[in-house]
Amino acid sequence: MKATLCAATLLVIAISAVQCNPNFQQLMKQCMDETKLTEAELKAFMSNGMNGNANENLKCYAKCLMEKQGHLVNGQLNADALLDTLKNVPQMKDRMSEITSGVNACKNIKGSNDCDTAFKIFMCLKEHKAVMGSH
Repeated sequence: MKATLCAATLLVIAISAVQCNPNFQQLMKQCMDETKLTEAELKAFMSNGMNGNANENLKCYAKCLMEKQGHLVNGQLNADALLDTLKNVPQMKDRMSEITSGVNACKNIKGSNDCDTAFKIFMCLKEHKAVMGSH
């Protein structure tokens, strides 16, 4: 399960851009438990190339991870906190101009609720290649 969770970190909520450290794995487990997201649901979404419909559990999982890292506050992307996290990740340092542009393009997205907002923000960041695992 650890390998799947690490892959999920990079693919589902890579905006955290952590490098599969034990604390983040624990955070992911907490969010999976809180949102009742199953590993099978996560794998199914990933195996689809992160395309297609995400269920509410997956959307709320994105929200949970983003909130626990300070990247989503009161249903809004905290662009500064996200950029602060990303600039400390070796794989992202050389791409900060492109990443900043993507974050700025996605920061005001709103969904039908906070879970939907978090997921839509992530998908926007993926589209702008502002997250790992998207290029």
